[in-house]
Amino acid sequence: MAAPTFLVPQPKDFHLSPSDTAIAVLDLGTRCDDPKDICSELMKGLATFLDRARSQRVPIIFTNGYALLGTPEAEIATALKRLPDEPLIHPDAFDKFYGGELLPFLQSHNTKNLVIAGSSTHVCVLYTATTAARVYGYNVIIPLDGINTREAINHELALHQLQVIPRASSLISFSTEDGITFD
Repeated sequence: MAAPTFLVPQPKDFHLSPSDTAIAVLDLGTRCDDPKDICSELMKGLATFLDRARSQRVPIIFTNGYALLGTPEAEIATALKRLPDEPLIHPDAFDKFYGGELLPFLQSHNTKNLVIAGSSTHVCVLYTATTAARVYGYNVIIPLDGINTREAINHELALHQLQVIPRASSLISFSTEDGITFD
C-alpha cells in the first residue's frame, strides 16, 4: 500500500486590521515550558508574534484544558507572557467554542479575522478552526509555524482536512507568523 499523500498548505501574507482581528492561542499551557514537550518549539516565534500583535492592540484570548483547572498546569506558558486583560478560558472540549466563552469575546471585538495558533494541530486547532469557519463564518488564518503536534502524520492529516472540509475550507487560510502583519 502506498503512503498517503496530503495537500500541503501554501502560506500567504496577510495584512490584517486590528479593529476586526483577534488571536486565539489554544492549549499552550505551562507544559510548553518543558523543552521535552513538542509545544515548547512554538514558544520563541509565537511570543514574538504576540508581542507584535499586542503593540497594535489586537485582542488575544488563551485556552487550556478543562481537566487542568485548579492545577499549576492550567496557566499559560511563561514565554507567551499572558497579560491580565487577556482572557484564559478552559472549555471542556477540543472545539474551544464549546462552553460559550469564546464566541462572546470574538463578538465583543467585532472579529472577522481569527488567527489561530496552538497545539495540537489535529485536536484543538482542527476542531476550533472548523467551527470558526463553518458555523460562525470567520476568516481563519493559521500560521503554520504557530501550530504543531507530536506525530507528523497527525499534523499533516489535520492540515489536509482543513483544506478540504466542506463549507469551511474556503474560509481557512495559512500563513506564517512573519507573514501576518497588522495595520
